[in-house]
Amino acid sequence: MKTSNMLKFSAIIEHFSLYCLHLPINSNFGYMKNILLILIIVLLTKASIAQTNLKNSVPNALLIHANFTATFPMADLAKRFGYMNAVGAAFDYKYKYWLFGAESDFMFGGQIKELDVLRYLRTTNGTMITVNGELNDIPIFSRGWSVKANVGRIVPFKKPNKNSGLLFKLGFGYMQHKLIIDANKDRIPQLNAMYKKGYDRLCGGLNLSQFIGYLFLDNKKYINFYIGVELQEGFTKSLRPWQIDINAVLPSNRLDMMFGLKAGWIIPVYAKEKVNKFYYN
Repeated sequence: MKTSNMLKFSAIIEHFSLYCLHLPINSNFGYMKNILLILIIVLLTKASIAQTNLKNSVPNALLIHANFTATFPMADLAKRFGYMNAVGAAFDYKYKYWLFGAESDFMFGGQIKELDVLRYLRTTNGTMITVNGELNDIPIFSRGWSVKANVGRIVPFKKPNKNSGLLFKLGFGYMQHKLIIDANKDRIPQLNAMYKKGYDRLCGGLNLSQFIGYLFLDNKKYINFYIGVELQEGFTKSLRPWQIDINAVLPSNRLDMMFGLKAGWIIPVYAKEKVNKFYYN
């Protein structure tokens, strides 16, 4: 995908993240609570499930799932961000014990280690002066997203059925991350949409992932989930031609790694089983 198209898609993701950021909140969980609430509503929607006996068969199925990951940055990414949350949606086609699918994740957090990106715009007490002469604090957040194709393998257990067991998955795709500078362009024109790009540290590139965990598919089809650990490696580079605060171009090659504790809720749609009919005279 061309860089210009990726920047346009990144802008859409940014607008969505800012929308989530400004949703009404009643606790310190903020927009994360709103996103999770939306996911819960979706997951509680009634799914159409064919009559399938999981105890005695290994049927093909479409597994639709939403997930949450507690993400801990490593390598170069750890120099920029602290802990992040990630919510995602995915689907897998289960063929016997094999899984083939795709996944998309949205990452967000508030632990930023590069807070000095606006140091030349701030006063000595760390605030910024608006066009009205007021002192204004400018919060900075982490945002990111990824899309990838997955292939997986189930190593079945005898109980509760042969469709549950150890789950191994490998992923290949694209990731992007940046700083979100939450400034009002009308009050602080030096941080309008154009100038923000000179501070946001936008990076993107190839993403690889490895997951190992436990998959549970319920005999009664009511409780279906997976839980495990995931390691990701992003081979990224800066997507901005210039960074204003350092008056230079960022290093071209990065290794952005993430370790995550991941859990997902599954809505399975099983293929109809063939019924053997016997006729007696």
